[in-house]
Amino acid sequence: MALQANWDDLRLLLAVSRRGSFLQAGQLLGIAASTVSRRLTQLEVALGEPLVERGVEGCWLTARGQSLVEVALAAEAGLRRQAATDLSGVQTELCGSVLVSAGEGFSPCVLEAASRFTALHPRCSVELLVTADFHKIVRGVADIAVRTAHLGEPSLIYRPLGKLAYGVFAQAGYLQRFPEVTLATAANIALLPPLDMLPQMRAAKAAGLDRGQISVDSFAVQLESVRRGLGVAVLPRILAKDLTEVFPELELPDMEVYLVTRPQALKQAHIRGFFEILEQVMLDVLEVERGDD
Repeated sequence: MALQANWDDLRLLLAVSRRGSFLQAGQLLGIAASTVSRRLTQLEVALGEPLVERGVEGCWLTARGQSLVEVALAAEAGLRRQAATDLSGVQTELCGSVLVSAGEGFSPCVLEAASRFTALHPRCSVELLVTADFHKIVRGVADIAVRTAHLGEPSLIYRPLGKLAYGVFAQAGYLQRFPEVTLATAANIALLPPLDMLPQMRAAKAAGLDRGQISVDSFAVQLESVRRGLGVAVLPRILAKDLTEVFPELELPDMEVYLVTRPQALKQAHIRGFFEILEQVMLDVLEVERGDD
C-alpha cells in the first residue's frame, strides 16, 4: 500500500519545485543536494511512482509531484498560521517569506513595496525572482507574479493594474550628434529573441526601426545603453523620464499589467499584506504615468 508523505518529505519536494534543482533546494534547506536526491528517491519508491523528472539543466515535477506540492503549500500555510499565533490564541505580528516573480522592469516597484512591507513587519522577508517565466506561479514557485499577459489560467487570480505606454526614446547627446536622425538611420538598441517578439518591438520594426547593430537580452541593459547615448530604443514611458522621445508619430501598442496570485496564497496573512502594498505601489506608479500623458 502507498505510504503518505509527511511534512519532512513535502518540504523537500516544495523546495525542489521552487528552486528547480536539487543543489539549490539543498541550499534553501541547509542540507546536501545528495541528501535531497536520496530522500526524494526513497519517497518515490514508497509511493510507487515518480515525482521528479531529472535533467541536465535541472528537474521538473511530474503530475503526481505537482499534486503533492499543492498539499505541501497547504501544509506550509497551516504551519505559518500556527507560528503567527501565540499560546493565548492572540494574533501576533506577521511573519513569513513572500516569493515574487517579476520582469526586471518591474523590479523597482517590487523593491519599494518590499521596503515598506518589511518596515511594517520586521519578521517578514521578500524574495524577488527576476524572470519572465510565466509558469512559476502555477508551479507554486512564486506566491505573487507581475505579468504583462493574461494567460487565462482559471486557478489564478488576475488583478488588473493599468497599462504601460511605450515610445521611442534617445539621450540628448545622441540627438545632438545626429540631429537629422530618422527611423531608417537611427541606431536601434534592439532586443534579442524572444523579447523582440513583444508587440511594441514588432510594431516599431514594421514602421522601419530595424537597424539593430546592438542587441541585448536585458531591458535594464537596453535602457542603460540609451542613457549612454549609444542609440534609440522602444521603452516604457515610465522608465524614460530623463530621455527625449523621438518619432512621436509612431503609434506603439500599450501593454496591460496584472498582479497575479493563487487563491491559496491570499489566505496567508503575510502574503495578502504584501500583495496589497505591492498593488498600491504599482497603481500609484501607473497613475503617475497616466497623469503625465
